[in-house]
Amino acid sequence: MSDANVSIPVDLEARREHERRKYLALARNAGGTYGSTNHGRFAYRLVQAWKPRPTFVVDFGCGRNLFIQHLRRLGIDGLGIDFAFPEADIVAPMHRVPVSAGIADVVTSFDALEHLLPEEVDEVLDEMRRIAALGGGFVLSICTRESKTKVNGEGLHPTVRPLKWWLDRIGRVGTVRRGLAAPRGGYIAGVFNDA
Repeated sequence: MSDANVSIPVDLEARREHERRKYLALARNAGGTYGSTNHGRFAYRLVQAWKPRPTFVVDFGCGRNLFIQHLRRLGIDGLGIDFAFPEADIVAPMHRVPVSAGIADVVTSFDALEHLLPEEVDEVLDEMRRIAALGGGFVLSICTRESKTKVNGEGLHPTVRPLKWWLDRIGRVGTVRRGLAAPRGGYIAGVFNDA
């Protein structure tokens, strides 16, 4: 997974910065397409069908922010959060989002959580729950395999875990509702527990 010549820091903040530099390199790549895949493209109907209909969505790890841009065209406002891409509405790490608590009817994250360091997963899920309104929902997708994209010989998925591991982590902050998945895309949807 990593090049033998790459020195990976031990300190958490240094490791976070090490990971962030990979994404900054991808974001700076003129003409690059990384961050513009829109893994949430099959989740629009799922978000629109939420009861009551959401008026505000926050997308964690939004990349070039295509999901929120399209939701706005559908009449649902929101914010895209990303720590590397300038197209995000707010450029910030997912574990420290500078927004008020309880603002999001639905929180989304599409193929972004596996990009976290393992130590960050619970902290980010707690942050998602913090910004969700009471009874707020979530729609997530998580890749459970190594990243094909490499930066300086290193992959981009530090937290490759089986789906059950992720469901256990998500279960700390919310309840996954069976049968809410979109027909394509493999989404995990549910409702946050009240904090």
